[in-house]
Amino acid sequence: MTGETLPVIVFHYRARFGHFLRAEASVSALTYPVPPRTALMGMIGAVLGLPKDTPQVALRESRIAVRGAVPQTHWHRVKLRKDPPSALSMKVKRGAKGQKNPAPEMATLNKQEWLFEPDYEIIASLPGTYHEEFTDRIRNRRWHYGPCMGLSEMLADLEFVSDGKATLLPPDSDVLCESVACREEGTSIDGKRTVEGGVPLAMLPLRMPREVTPGRVFSHADYLIERSCRPMPLISDAAWRIEVQERERTVIFL
Repeated sequence: MTGETLPVIVFHYRARFGHFLRAEASVSALTYPVPPRTALMGMIGAVLGLPKDTPQVALRESRIAVRGAVPQTHWHRVKLRKDPPSALSMKVKRGAKGQKNPAPEMATLNKQEWLFEPDYEIIASLPGTYHEEFTDRIRNRRWHYGPCMGLSEMLADLEFVSDGKATLLPPDSDVLCESVACREEGTSIDGKRTVEGGVPLAMLPLRMPREVTPGRVFSHADYLIERSCRPMPLISDAAWRIEVQERERTVIFL
């Protein structure tokens, strides 16, 4: 409904390295350039201390937007075990030095694409009392489980920026979107304004997970992203005006 308002929190989500595995990846582990909505719900659930596999249900009605330039990437070789190592002996003798001929550990080296120094601005509105609790935890840097940037080994830092409100704009609004834009909500590129702007835009189509069931069944959506986080001229039925720190910006939630 036009004019609908929501409370929002704005915070930085950054780390030294990040990796969000692409659904279509096989042997070479490609990463999404920005965190999918499902990954962000998992991170928020970790901060709140929600049990595993419950954030996708408890936070399903969350509104989350992501801003930030696409990070540089590099390829890293990771050692993935195929078979578990040999079982330990049930009896341990004094002076035992281990097996002379242990079973070989079957392993392989696979390439994994890592995001280098990813830094995103997250704008979120959570359902019910989760929003107030999450805002308090981010403001005071109190999280139940340590946040990570995709993989649990890649610890992330969360820094409070501000809180404010979001207002839904009228349908077919001509906007300059400053976030990753979901195309499932009647959003399209305004080609005329793109040409007239004079600044070349690197707008990339992207398909990422949007929701996941407790049984780990994912549903995907189409998105648009500008590589350098420049505003994208769009026509949308789902644009929101964000008012924080005496500044307005327009975003489209994931």
